[in-house]
Amino acid sequence: MVSNYFIFFLSFFLIVFSVIGHGLLAIKVFRINISNDEIGFVGLVGIFFLLLYSFLTHFFVSHGYIHNIIFMTIGLISLFFFRTTVFNKQNFKYVFIGFTLIFLAFIIFKTHDDFGYYHFPYSYYLNKFSMIIGVGPLNHGFRTPSSIFYLNSLFYFPYIEYYLYHMGAILIMGFSNIILISNIRECLEKKENSQFFFFSILAFIFINIFFYRIAEHGTDRSAQILIFLLFIYILTVRDNYKNFKNILPKLIILISIIISLKSFYVLYLIFIIPFIYYIVSDKKTHLLLQILKNPIFYFSVLMGVCLMLIYFFNTGCLLYPIQQTCFSTVEWSIPRTEVSALNTHYQWWAKAGGAPGYRSPIDPQIYIQNFNWISDWTEKYFFTKVSDFLLSLTIVSTVLILTFKSKKIKLNQEKIQDSSLYFYFILLLFIEWFLYHPALRYGGYIIISLIFFIPLSYYLSKYELPKNFSLKVIIICLLILSIFLGRNIDRIVYENKFYKANFMENMFFFTDKSHFRIDNRLRGFLKTYQDCNLIKDKCLENKDFVIKKSKGKMIIIKIRN
Repeated sequence: MVSNYFIFFLSFFLIVFSVIGHGLLAIKVFRINISNDEIGFVGLVGIFFLLLYSFLTHFFVSHGYIHNIIFMTIGLISLFFFRTTVFNKQNFKYVFIGFTLIFLAFIIFKTHDDFGYYHFPYSYYLNKFSMIIGVGPLNHGFRTPSSIFYLNSLFYFPYIEYYLYHMGAILIMGFSNIILISNIRECLEKKENSQFFFFSILAFIFINIFFYRIAEHGTDRSAQILIFLLFIYILTVRDNYKNFKNILPKLIILISIIISLKSFYVLYLIFIIPFIYYIVSDKKTHLLLQILKNPIFYFSVLMGVCLMLIYFFNTGCLLYPIQQTCFSTVEWSIPRTEVSALNTHYQWWAKAGGAPGYRSPIDPQIYIQNFNWISDWTEKYFFTKVSDFLLSLTIVSTVLILTFKSKKIKLNQEKIQDSSLYFYFILLLFIEWFLYHPALRYGGYIIISLIFFIPLSYYLSKYELPKNFSLKVIIICLLILSIFLGRNIDRIVYENKFYKANFMENMFFFTDKSHFRIDNRLRGFLKTYQDCNLIKDKCLENKDFVIKKSKGKMIIIKIRN
C-alpha cells in the first residue's frame, strides 16, 4: 500500500506543479496580465492552455505515454525556471496544503454513473487514437465531448495508466479553492466586508460542502464551480475599473473553460449584455478596446473553433444536439431525426420522465410539452433533491446572517455600484432552466445558488464589521474543511464496506470490461481499415458501419436504414 499511495501522491503533485509551470510559461510568453502571486489563477491559465493544446494535438496524434511525459516535463522545467517569481512561502503553503487536503477526495472506488458509460471511454480513446472522424454514433457521450476528457487524457502515464482520470476535476476544484481562500485572506487583511468577500466565502462553503465528492463532478460540477468565480469577478468590475486589465483575462479564461466543459453553458454568454451595458452607461467604452488587444481573447476564439470542429468531425454538427447546426450532407453525420430524438430524450430525463424503476407512460414527445411533466417532476424530483437543496441553502444563508450581521450600517452606501441587471439575467436563465432542463446537474445548482447568494452577499456588505470578524471567518473556514474531510472519510469507509473496495492495497477506482467496449470496437474498425484492400474506397464492418479513408484519416460511417 505504501508504495502504491506514494507513487500516486508523487504523481498527483508533479501534475499540479506541471500545470502551474505551463501557466507561468503562458503568462510570460503571451504577456498575460495576471500576477504570478495569484497562484490559483496561474493554475487556471495552465488549464486553459493545456485544453487548447489538447484540442489541437488531438487532430494529429494520440496522447500516449511518451507524449504526456514530454508535456509534463516541459511544465516542470518551466516551473523550475520561473520558481523565484511564483513560489514564495505563502503560495507554496496554499498549493501544498490545499491539494494535500483534496487528495483525500481523490481516493475513489465508486465512480460517477456516466464515468464508465462515456467519460472513461472518451478519455481512453484520446490516449490510444488521434482523431477518428464519425465516432459520434458509437456512444451518446461521444456526441457531446467535454474538455475535461481532453484535460484528463494528458495524465495517462506508465504504471498509473488511466487512474488519474479524475485529475481534471481535482485541478479545477483545487485552484478554485486557492483563489477563494486568497480572496478571503485579502479582505481580512484589509478588514473589509465587501460583497466580494461574502460571495467568496459563500462560494467556498458551497463548493466544499455540496461538491465534496470528486467522483460525482462529471462534466457539470467543475463548470459550476468556475461559474461562481466568474460572478465573483464580473460583479466587481464596476467598483474596480482601474484594475480592468487584470480582471479581463480572468473573465475570458473562466468563460472559455466553462463553455468548453459543457457546451450548454454557451447560454452564459448572455451576461455579455449587462457587462457591455454597464461599461457604456458608466462612460468607459474605451475599455472595450482592451478586449481586442488582449491575446487571451484570440486564444479563446481558437478554443471555440477547435471545439466546434471536434463536434463537427464527431457528429456532423457544430453544436450537438442543435439541429440547425447540423450538416446532413456530410456522410458521417447523424440524421437530424436522431438529433431531434436525443434532444427530446435529454428534456424527458431532466423532467423526471424516467428514473431507475420508473418510466412515465406518456410518450416522451408529449410528456415534455405544455407542463405535462410538472406533476411527476414535483413528486419525484422537487420533493427529494430540490427541496433538500433549498433547505441546505436556507441553513447556510441563516448561519451567515447570524454570524456577520452587525447592528451598525455602513456609511456612504451610495458608493456601492448597483449591478442588479446581472441578477435579472440570472432569473431569465432560471426560467429557461425550469422550462427545458430542470435538473440540478444541468445548471440548477449554480442558478439557484446565485439567486440566494448574490442578494445575501450584497445585504451583508451593507453592515459594518461585527465583533471578532477575523476569528469568525477563520472558524467558519476550518469548520468547512472539517466537514469536507469528514464527509470524504465517511465516503471511503462506506465504499470499503459496501463495495468491498480494497483501499488497504491500492487506490484504484473500479473498472471492468464495459469501460473498454468502445476501445475494442475502435480497434476492430482499425483492423478492418488496415486489412482492407487498398484499391477499395470503402470497407464494410459488421453490416452496420462502413470504414473509409480520406487524407490519412479513418472515417466511420453508419449505414442508414
